[in-house]
Amino acid sequence: MISREELISLYSTHYKEIFNYIYHLTGSHETAEDILQETFIKIIEYSKNNIINLDTVKSLLYRTAHNLSINYLKKNEKNDSLDDDINYFPAASTVDDDLFAKEIQNEVSNALQQLDTVSRSIFIMKRDNNYTNEEIAKLLQISERTVRRKLQSTLSHILSHLKTKGYFEE
Repeated sequence: MISREELISLYSTHYKEIFNYIYHLTGSHETAEDILQETFIKIIEYSKNNIINLDTVKSLLYRTAHNLSINYLKKNEKNDSLDDDINYFPAASTVDDDLFAKEIQNEVSNALQQLDTVSRSIFIMKRDNNYTNEEIAKLLQISERTVRRKLQSTLSHILSHLKTKGYFEE
């Protein structure tokens, strides 16, 4: 079983990153906190019967958080926007630029919400956590080719969505 010291170290090292990942999937601060707590409880339960390799525990944390988030989303059929406060663009210099950037941020969030959870997860891990395709593939236990295809598809979807909303010419 994982020791108390290892658990404390594991939590303090990874909680912010895992929390942000869950939050971007669920769009709810409270839900993210609950799922984060449940993730670590699952790790403790898993460690009772299995040896946890601390070198690869990050992958286990992401997989557990991902599965719990998916289960939550399926159970609650969550359709709210992901996160209106994420900054997708650099700070604008004028009020008009700020409003325009906020509108685009909202539309990108809307476009992301239309995607499947795996595509959203890959996009969030790439954009917010700066993971490489190889790291994402290992964490989600999928091929790098799938990561590349999902990223390309996600970016195409976002661009298409923005075009239909009149932000870019076709």
